[in-house]
Amino acid sequence: MKNISLQELVALILRYLDIEKLTKENPAATKEVIDELFHEILETKKGKKRVDICLPHDDMPQYRQEGFRELIIHTDGASRGNPGKAGIGVAIFDKDYCLVEDVCRFIGESTNNVAEYQAMIFAAQKAIAYAAKKVIFKTDSELLVRQLNGEYRVKSPNILPLYNELMKLLCKIPTWKIQHVRREENVIADTLANRGIDLLA
Repeated sequence: MKNISLQELVALILRYLDIEKLTKENPAATKEVIDELFHEILETKKGKKRVDICLPHDDMPQYRQEGFRELIIHTDGASRGNPGKAGIGVAIFDKDYCLVEDVCRFIGESTNNVAEYQAMIFAAQKAIAYAAKKVIFKTDSELLVRQLNGEYRVKSPNILPLYNELMKLLCKIPTWKIQHVRREENVIADTLANRGIDLLA
C-alpha cells in the first residue's frame, strides 16, 4: 500500500470537494469521482492487482506493529431514512497522517446516532487491536463528542448500551481524546459510511 503525505491527502480531499460541488446533482458522476479518489489514495505498487477498498471485515486480528503506537482515527455513521439502511466508515491513520487502514460496513436498519456510535465502537476495537498507546478520534457528530466528553447526558435507551460498551473499550486505550470536526474535514469516513450502505446492493 502506498504511503501518502498529509499535504497529498489534503490536496486529494480538496480536489474531491471541488468536484463534488460541481457534480452534486449527478449522483452517478459523484460516485465515479469518489472511486477515483480512493483508488488514488490507496494505489498499490505497480504489478500488483488493484485491491477492493471496502470489503466487510468480519474478524478483528490482533496487530502488534511497533509503527502504530499513535493513531488518528476518523469515524462516521450514515443512515438513509433515519431510521433506515445504515453504514459505518472508519479511516485509520498513523501520526504522520499516512493511511493505515480503512473499513466500511453495512449495519442494517439504524438511526444516524446509533450508526455514529457503532462506528466509534468499531474504531475503538481497531485501536485496541493495533495496541495503540495514544489515539485521537475525529468525528463530525457533535452529539457523540459532547456525550463522550461528559457535556451531555446519555438519555436514549437505544444509545445508552452503546455508550456503556464504548466507554469500556476506551478504558483499554492508555491515552485517547475525541475531537469534533466539520463534515468536509471528515470526507473519507463519510464516504466510507455511505459505501457501507451500498455494500447491501
